[in-house]
Amino acid sequence: MKISVKGPIISSNEQWIYDWFGIEATSPKKVSDQLSKLSGEDIDIDINSGGGSVFDASEIYALLKDYKGKKTGKILGLAASAASVIAMAADNLLMAPTAQMMIHNASTRSQGDYRDMDQTSSFLKNVNQTIANAYNLKSGKSYDELLIMMDKETWLTPQQALQHHLIDEIMFEGQGFEFVASADGGMIPQQVIDKIRNELHANPPLNQAEIPAQAAVNQKIIGNEQEEKETMNLEELKNKHPELYNQIRNEGYTEGVKAENSRIKSIEDLQMPGNEALINQAKFETNDSAESVAVQIIKAEKSRGQNYLQNLKEDADPINKVPGSPAPEEGGESDSVKASNLGANIAASINKMRGGIR
Repeated sequence: MKISVKGPIISSNEQWIYDWFGIEATSPKKVSDQLSKLSGEDIDIDINSGGGSVFDASEIYALLKDYKGKKTGKILGLAASAASVIAMAADNLLMAPTAQMMIHNASTRSQGDYRDMDQTSSFLKNVNQTIANAYNLKSGKSYDELLIMMDKETWLTPQQALQHHLIDEIMFEGQGFEFVASADGGMIPQQVIDKIRNELHANPPLNQAEIPAQAAVNQKIIGNEQEEKETMNLEELKNKHPELYNQIRNEGYTEGVKAENSRIKSIEDLQMPGNEALINQAKFETNDSAESVAVQIIKAEKSRGQNYLQNLKEDADPINKVPGSPAPEEGGESDSVKASNLGANIAASINKMRGGIR
């Protein structure tokens, strides 16, 4: 039996939104539902995730750790941040030769005065300690070593992860491969999730069971013309029942204006920086619904993130091709320092793309 831990790690009450859009994601309920169908048989845990909510990852870790059957974890692509914590629940953890693991400190957003900032800092340090518990139980490494690695945001190859005893085995070892890799958390922005939830709560989709009844109402014969005809076209209604025709037309116009205003307002509520052209096109040209626009925004944000990573790679290519040079003169900056600064800058750029606790 396979347990899938793929896509962002999210809360259980957001799972339906990701499922609705067909976006892969993992929540505690999703894992719990899979485990509830088992009776202690051995399981494989397939992992490919850039992380997400640390508290939901903790719940998933506990669910898997508590499962009585043998658990074989397989890091197929990426086990980063909160996903690396989940991986530690496996009894035997394997890592593909192409995969990466990343461990780092928890992060969040906060506001307030210096007391609020001090409290947030203490809270994050406590979270880091609980994350380190999972790494410690798996590897046996000291907390001091693990917290230093987390401070540095450590990316590990399979060989490095094996050396640190964070995994037990490298998959397919001895075989040759050629690979291209890209990391993308893929989480829907929280503000989009909130707006979609509010929009659907205010205007729920038509229940399929209601469609036949609605169709029957639409086909109801107007007035007392049943004996004459089963249907009446617009022109006949206008000529035979002008007052009713005007009433229906006016009500239809009013309802149409309300519906259009509601559509435009729902689309405007989805406004995010960088998507102004898409919003204006949906409002005045394509007549798209708010739900459709939300999907387009999600795809645009994802594409923007992928393009950003690709640009970083392309910008780095010329640097990678620069030949070695003589040692710097005394007092000059060494290549190792420059390389370290470059790595820190790239890591900082990637950090800017993440939001929420990781």
